[in-house]
Amino acid sequence: MPASSVRNLSRQWVDRLAAYRRHRNDEHLEALVEDALRFTGFHLEDDLSGSEYWSKAPLARRVAVLLFLVDRGVVVRTVSQGRRTYAPIETAEAWVAEQQELAPYRVATLELIAALRRDQSRRTRPSRF
Repeated sequence: MPASSVRNLSRQWVDRLAAYRRHRNDEHLEALVEDALRFTGFHLEDDLSGSEYWSKAPLARRVAVLLFLVDRGVVVRTVSQGRRTYAPIETAEAWVAEQQELAPYRVATLELIAALRRDQSRRTRPSRF
């Protein structure tokens, strides 16, 4: 993503990611966005491909929504098996349902959370070998 797009994206962050917006080192902000870009592009691609909305939306929109949810504490960035992952909190769906400003995007946001839950489920499933 271009640096200007990353800066515009960070203007929405007012809570947990606000420090990235104010950070003087753009490399840290860019690394956060690249990390989310890789995750949404690789790990969520199959889960979101069946969605009417997400199958047509640009990858940058997935990143924007994911990081918005991280900023608001609805999704938590974690490390699992040496990889960065994103896990929705237990009440994520209820939080989305309560947010009036998300009403036009509710279905798409819930689809993204469902994809995160499926990814999380795959990671916690015991190995067959």
